[in-house]
Amino acid sequence: MPFIRASLVAFASATLAVPLAAQTVSIDLPAQEAAAAIRQFARQANVQILIAGADARGRRTNAVRGSMDVAEALEQMLAGTGLAARPTGPQAWVVVPEGGARSTAGMPFASLGGAGIGSADPIAADEILVTAQRRLERLQEVPISISVVGARTLDQLRLNDFEDVSRLVPNLLVSSFSPGRPILAIRGATNTFNQIGVDKPVGVVVDDVIISRNSAQTFELFGLESVQVLRGPQGTLFGRNVTGGVIVVDTGRPAFGESQARIRSFVGEHDTVEFDALADLAAGPGRALRVAALVRASDGWGRDRLTGQRLDDQESYGARATFRTQLSEAAELLLQADVSHDETGGRTLSSIQAGDDGNPRTAEAGVPQGFDRTQYGFSARLFVDTRLGELASITALRHSRTEDRFANVAANFRFLTGTQSQLLSDDRDNVTTVTQELRLASPQYRWGNFLVGTFLLHEVAKRTLESTALRATSGALVTNILTEGRVRSRSAAVFAEATVTLLPAVSATLGGRYTFDAKTASINRTDRINPAGSFAVLGLERSWDEFTPRAVLRLQPTPDLLAYASYARGYTAGGFNTEAASPAAFRQPFEPERVESFEAGVKTQWLDRALTLNAALFHMNYRDKQELFFNNVTRILNIVNAARATVRGAEVELSARPAPWLSISANYGHLDTRYDDFVIPGGANNTGNPLGSSPRHQVAIIGDISRPVGQGRAFMTVSYAYTSSYFTGASRDPNLFIEGYDLVNATIGYAAANDRFQVSAFARNLFDTDYVLIPSIQVVRARYLGAPRVAGIAVNMRF
Repeated sequence: MPFIRASLVAFASATLAVPLAAQTVSIDLPAQEAAAAIRQFARQANVQILIAGADARGRRTNAVRGSMDVAEALEQMLAGTGLAARPTGPQAWVVVPEGGARSTAGMPFASLGGAGIGSADPIAADEILVTAQRRLERLQEVPISISVVGARTLDQLRLNDFEDVSRLVPNLLVSSFSPGRPILAIRGATNTFNQIGVDKPVGVVVDDVIISRNSAQTFELFGLESVQVLRGPQGTLFGRNVTGGVIVVDTGRPAFGESQARIRSFVGEHDTVEFDALADLAAGPGRALRVAALVRASDGWGRDRLTGQRLDDQESYGARATFRTQLSEAAELLLQADVSHDETGGRTLSSIQAGDDGNPRTAEAGVPQGFDRTQYGFSARLFVDTRLGELASITALRHSRTEDRFANVAANFRFLTGTQSQLLSDDRDNVTTVTQELRLASPQYRWGNFLVGTFLLHEVAKRTLESTALRATSGALVTNILTEGRVRSRSAAVFAEATVTLLPAVSATLGGRYTFDAKTASINRTDRINPAGSFAVLGLERSWDEFTPRAVLRLQPTPDLLAYASYARGYTAGGFNTEAASPAAFRQPFEPERVESFEAGVKTQWLDRALTLNAALFHMNYRDKQELFFNNVTRILNIVNAARATVRGAEVELSARPAPWLSISANYGHLDTRYDDFVIPGGANNTGNPLGSSPRHQVAIIGDISRPVGQGRAFMTVSYAYTSSYFTGASRDPNLFIEGYDLVNATIGYAAANDRFQVSAFARNLFDTDYVLIPSIQVVRARYLGAPRVAGIAVNMRF
């Protein structure tokens, strides 16, 4: 693609050659309270300045008058206050206590007041920075429905994975068919396809790097700054087009200055042991190294009563290292490497028909099962301040290898009768992805700002799926099929977005992304029982291209009130069914899925930002929606563009600090989903049914109390999460219906010596609620329950 290569060269040459320029401004401010002074300074200088409310309280700034550059003016204003201003971009600053670490524009997002390791940021943060629009901005000034789960919430509630996070985020549902087949749904957008080379409607991004393969999209969370969930199509600015939304994970960056470290440990029920550590190591002026490591193990809460094998057990470990170096006043480089490994005996899919012993924590499969995954990655992120803005280059390689062996049918063949059989799967994939992104984010000019960029992806995915079936009663082998697939995916995109100030309080954003996707797929199917069913088709090629626009109208009369209306188009690329049972099914690719989304929202803060209330309404229209079903006319199981659908709903998020010792947050998500046209040829009519994995109601409430006691503080955090009933598929089958459930987590403890030592008692699923993750109707009805109560003692230390 010569035009892409040429644009990259021209883009880099034009920006890297331009030096950073100082900005002269006229300032006229009296001595006053710090919070008011910083707001007025930002308006007069036309820059963005952020400060945590806790840092501003009780401080007064100096008078500043005259023409000077921004850095000099800020230094005069803050002299003697104990505060210092750190640049976060060409026209963006953060004010932190003196000695705090610099926060830079390349940072995916961070809670203010959280510089360094183990900072005691509140559950309801004063200010949060995000890069939902690929530039550092206040969360409250971004016209997108976003939820941010910060480091302290992750720590206090011991949120170990995306399933835990989803309990606290409106209209996010995370479940799993098996450890290697997670289900991620945002606003009802998901699919259960496990074929390689198939794109997902929900994206996962870790430190600006896309995780494309679904078997690698869920992982252990440790040593993080935060997890950010962006709802709705995000195809304009993010690495891959998605129709549902993006989960963004930020691992943070090492702080310059003194070395510091944190360790966390937990022991609990089911022989659960967790240990993770995070250390920032000073490596000289302008250089630092961050190292994070994790070990997590459990004997599990299920077993196969026929073989005695432990199920839902866990053995995980991981490590990550980030080296940060200030190349010059205008350039910073981050080099990162990570590796992780996860093992489990598999899921406890418990029969509620044949072979059922009445215990939902036992399985009746009677065959060996297991999950084994190793993944690693390398990335280089370069951020350069230029006269045109901040140039970011992100180069990354990711690799994952997964083995997932499980029983599709919950009952052992000995419990089956007649023509029934027990189907088993041995699913293995090997995926390598290389990505390159370049983007330029302009300063905040008086007229507005702009952002332009390019994105390239090359991925090679290999997968073997061995399917065997054992005849009822005898266990004789009746099916033995090996399907080997290989898909090479290439994606290239150029994107641009500009925000223009129309009136002092009114601005408009227009953006778009042009994406080119190409896939080359091969399949080799070997039927060891019936050789006539074997076939091979090699080197099928198909490409697609799409333009996805975005438009936003924003009204912001004050820094604490934002109202917006937006339109966005989303796109999920087409592909091939690499599980096809016939050459004809494989040769028929499915086309892209598209969605048009309309959203209106408000973001407000009250009572000197002690109360935050955000709300959004949305309406999404799907066309050519990708679905997997068995065509009763052609007798072929395939992925096709089968449906039109409508999704409507709302999100409301509230956070408040009614007292210095009390923080409360609550949110609500509402979904109303419907297939407008979905008829299976020769089969069911799903028109009018709700989309799968789309509960109508989700509620979450978190309360956090922290009071001084002696030389330390006592604290308690309690979370409540409710998910209403929903179907897991499109058919409205009552056997695929999940009843609503609520879960409570709680932590109570004591922190001493300026939070350098903490001990606490913790319970996840405090009331030991039984809730279903996945129901099954393959041959026999079965259910896979979520985790029971896990209670124990946690000890945290900082050095």
